[in-house]
Amino acid sequence: MLSRLPIVIEDDNLAHLYLSELLYISYLISLLRLSPKSLGNKKTSFPNTPSVVIDRMYKKFTSVGQRDGKLRTSMSDKQRNQLIAHILALTLIVDKYCVRYSELCKDTGVKSRVLSDTYRSMGCSVSKLKGDQQKGQMVAILKLPVKLPPLVLRKGGKKRD
Repeated sequence: MLSRLPIVIEDDNLAHLYLSELLYISYLISLLRLSPKSLGNKKTSFPNTPSVVIDRMYKKFTSVGQRDGKLRTSMSDKQRNQLIAHILALTLIVDKYCVRYSELCKDTGVKSRVLSDTYRSMGCSVSKLKGDQQKGQMVAILKLPVKLPPLVLRKGGKKRD
């Protein structure tokens, strides 16, 4: 994430907006990387983070339930996928709709295949870069107009009468 910082600073008019977006992306990545046991420790997991931001992230991407008589915070697979999609959408905005996401795999701890599938589901074209210095790096590009992948319907079992 910090490798994008010099690019942001060059644009004086939008520097504050981009820095805010990068900071929010880093908060979301921190939430994604938390272990299930650490989800309950909001304040210790996010030092120097405004409580409004923490509460909003937890409200959107986690759920609270009772287990063993205690309130527990957890993140379902659906919420995790939503969080990943949210992070990827913000990276598209920050990088002007063309993202090299090999660093993002390392930052988030999410496999490259998951990221490429998520970018494709958002309408991005995903490809490998060619060249000496950039060989093997994956790039996701969002082109307009957005063409979403075709919807695949699964046929269910028996029909009910």
